[in-house]
Amino acid sequence: MSDNPYAELRAHFAQVEGVEVSAGRGAQGIKLGGKMFAMFHKGQLLVKLDPKRVQEVIASGDGLPHDPGTGKPMKNRVLIPDTKKDLWIQYCEESRQYEAGTA
Repeated sequence: MSDNPYAELRAHFAQVEGVEVSAGRGAQGIKLGGKMFAMFHKGQLLVKLDPKRVQEVIASGDGLPHDPGTGKPMKNRVLIPDTKKDLWIQYCEESRQYEAGTA
């Protein structure tokens, strides 16, 4: 098993046309058309979804609100903890579709 918690996501999205997996310095995550739709965040995953969907994911117990340090959770981002790692690809795909406007 890799020491990188995101190795499976990186491998999955490396094969998807039009998707860029950022690595190295700065923000690391997955982009579509130059826009980040999933971000690697302190061993967890932060995905961009419709605000209503964010609330559904939090209510289901799959996700947590994400406060970027402002004291106010972001409406269109949800943190998927590493305890739900088996769902990361599913939520990333949903986020990619949302970013593409096909969700």
